[in-house]
Amino acid sequence: MSRKNTILIAVTTVVCTIINTTLAKIPTKCEGGGGLKYLWGDALMDSPNCVGPDNMPYPTAAIERSFRGSSPWMGSARTGRSQRTIDPFLTRKALLGAYEHSTGHEPVISRQARNANVSPANMCAGTPARLCKTRYNTTAPMYGVSLTSGQPVTIVQKFPDLLQQVVFEVCESSECDVVRGECTQTYVPYLFLVIPLGPVTLTGQDYVLVESGCVCRPKYASQTNQEASAMSSIPRL
Repeated sequence: MSRKNTILIAVTTVVCTIINTTLAKIPTKCEGGGGLKYLWGDALMDSPNCVGPDNMPYPTAAIERSFRGSSPWMGSARTGRSQRTIDPFLTRKALLGAYEHSTGHEPVISRQARNANVSPANMCAGTPARLCKTRYNTTAPMYGVSLTSGQPVTIVQKFPDLLQQVVFEVCESSECDVVRGECTQTYVPYLFLVIPLGPVTLTGQDYVLVESGCVCRPKYASQTNQEASAMSSIPRL
């Protein structure tokens, strides 16, 4: 190999190293895996320094300092160290199990096993248990939209000491399977420990809407006053 080619390879290697190092330092968006409307990021999936809706990195260092000192969320640092934390993934499994039991969803593992043995004889056995197809999982959101102020707030997450996990369920279809109608997303407010980006709350807690399921609205059904009132209280993005 000539000296010229050797120098060219060396220069190319250096340039590629610089580019890769630079790209590695560029923060990524807090996205998570849910694609939810009022929540961003997932502390179990995203980088601790991912960028939130305010284009600023998640305040990991500030939360760490709070835990090293007198934490407003868990008492003193000595108390926090004396308590054993539960594996976040065991918590996720327990949350999903409880959700499946309370809502009548079939466990994910059981459903996958059954789908592996589908035969023509049982493909049409009975009607669908639900009129709208949905997807559900857990998330430990890093940002959300306050239900009280309508502004983004930072949700406190510290792996693995304090993870505020919730179960979400989102619509995967726009039309009902059996009844002629429209699938409508429903929400439920969850109370999170937060660091407000706007006015500071007195308790350090705020409500954020989380997708909670999908209902079928028949095509010619009229909207009730209760539904209209609930819709008007949802923040507009």
